[in-house]
Amino acid sequence: MRLFKRRKTGSIADNHALVKASMFIAEKQRKAAEYLGRKTQYWNRNSKIIALVIFCLLFGGAYLLLLINAIIHF
Repeated sequence: MRLFKRRKTGSIADNHALVKASMFIAEKQRKAAEYLGRKTQYWNRNSKIIALVIFCLLFGGAYLLLLINAIIHF
């Protein structure tokens, strides 16, 4: 049993792949945020709040429906 042996640290290639993947994801998130920012650039504050409330109600309702179905069929 190898309970007290140290584990080998990851190689530089593994770390490089993780850094590259995280940079790729961050770039995609930034592009999506810029796109959505351009789309809502001319909305006033009330319009953004209403859109947020509708989004929360829509996905919150879907979550609640899934939760109720899971409890009923359990």
